[in-house]
Amino acid sequence: MRRRTTLAGIAALAAIPARAQDSWPARPVRVIVPFAPGASSDTLARLITAKAAAPLGGTFVIDNRAGAGGLIAAQAVARAAPDGYTLLWTGGTAITHAVMQANPGYDIFRDFTPVTEIAENPAVLAVRTASPFQDIAALLDAARRTSGGLRYGSGGVGTPAHMAGAALLKTIGAEGIHVPYRGANQATLAVEQGEVDFAFAISNIAVPRQQQGAVRILCTAGSQRMAALPAVPTLAEVAPGVPPVTSTSSVIGPAGLPDAVVQRLHAAFRDAVQADAALRAALEAEGGAIILSESPAAYAAAWPAQVQRLRDLVRISGATIE
Repeated sequence: MRRRTTLAGIAALAAIPARAQDSWPARPVRVIVPFAPGASSDTLARLITAKAAAPLGGTFVIDNRAGAGGLIAAQAVARAAPDGYTLLWTGGTAITHAVMQANPGYDIFRDFTPVTEIAENPAVLAVRTASPFQDIAALLDAARRTSGGLRYGSGGVGTPAHMAGAALLKTIGAEGIHVPYRGANQATLAVEQGEVDFAFAISNIAVPRQQQGAVRILCTAGSQRMAALPAVPTLAEVAPGVPPVTSTSSVIGPAGLPDAVVQRLHAAFRDAVQADAALRAALEAEGGAIILSESPAAYAAAWPAQVQRLRDLVRISGATIE
């Protein structure tokens, strides 16, 4: 009798997580965004999470945790309970820090659950509109001839944009002076104001600024030319061997997230984006592209290649985070 009672108790305990998953979400889901309110990535996160929440019968609440290039946000999610109530909206920062930082405070493969990849934006090289560099060839020629090198900006030390600038200059045999800023918006503004000669920024920041006449884009850093800028060469065309540099809008959670929750989240985000033609058109107009993951497993399978591209970028650039 005691044995039957014990077994019944164990079965009852085992059923608790299943019931919790069935009732999920029973309260608002917190989505940590590693950008300040009003940033382009924050705006996109708010738009898509609002659309994805409806079919789940719940609410997503944005929690902005800007700082340390996204490291603070990534650490918070890595340490969160795997109950489906804490997620990370990431532009790839979690993977970036796993490569760039000697001790980011988490392991990218061990401490997160991939949910879905949504969109991708390549980095682009921008100069101010009044710059004497009318094309990338002119800028690279000046970089080779300028004593000490040109000044180039990025959204921070150790960011992919920093590494892209360093890799470009090293590949062509030129020097440069890196000027880090607190985010890609600030780096783009520095270009406009002439504080730096050029900067790498994400396309959804730089393309609208070009459309407004504030900057001119001389090359893009995706795997192929952008549909929005078909005449602009890629980084690989002007500096062969440099890997693509992109920012992905993705959703991940802490390790151990229940598979039932992961699958529901993936389906909700997928359906929200697929149903919104205007959103897809707006992303493409800014140089982005929808790259919805076929499944959470497919997204997870892409991580090793993303990590390797960043490692190659670090190696080619020779840059460090110190």
